[in-house]
Amino acid sequence: MRNRFRIFVALFFVAMACSLPAQAQQAAGQVERQKGTASRSAANTTVDLAQGSQVFVGDEISTGPGARLLIVFDDESKLTMGENARVTIDQFVYAPAGSSSQALEIAVGVFRFVSGQISKASPSDVAISTSVATIGIRGTVFLGGELTVGMPAGQSHYGFQINEGAIEVISPGGSVVLDEAGEGTFLPLNQVAAPTPVRQWTAEEAAEAEDALAF
Repeated sequence: MRNRFRIFVALFFVAMACSLPAQAQQAAGQVERQKGTASRSAANTTVDLAQGSQVFVGDEISTGPGARLLIVFDDESKLTMGENARVTIDQFVYAPAGSSSQALEIAVGVFRFVSGQISKASPSDVAISTSVATIGIRGTVFLGGELTVGMPAGQSHYGFQINEGAIEVISPGGSVVLDEAGEGTFLPLNQVAAPTPVRQWTAEEAAEAEDALAF
């Protein structure tokens, strides 16, 4: 009888250990709006997303062809993703009375980020990284992604535009500050370069980015 009890206890703790990763996964926000297909992947598991679905720290969020996705995080920050985009929620801790942090890695695709309560309390605790640059947040609304206009034809490039507030675009080749609505900069893909000089984007440049995010 005593041996059976020991076996039961051992099996109980094994079961608890196996379930810990799922239980420990920390919610970061939820899908507020969606068009087309989108999913989240973590720990070799992929789950389709729908309006109201939760997203978690460690998730890689992906959108399909023609898709759009709006995620609202628990600190009221917002992330809009265009089609064929991929973003990883590397870190998200929101404690209004304590220490908070947010880190997103934009792997591919056009996106818009609206800062929330974490940025308002401490902008340095929000980190946005892309394939070409990291972004210093100063309470902001900005967009970025791979674009076709804005640099010489045929040159693959990445653009950033500020809509509200200010950001610093930091690449291995240099950095610029965007602090007037409509200002933007570009960086070539697949090479080390400084951001181009800051200027107001043309209507064509702004329209390409906005169209990529419109539902």
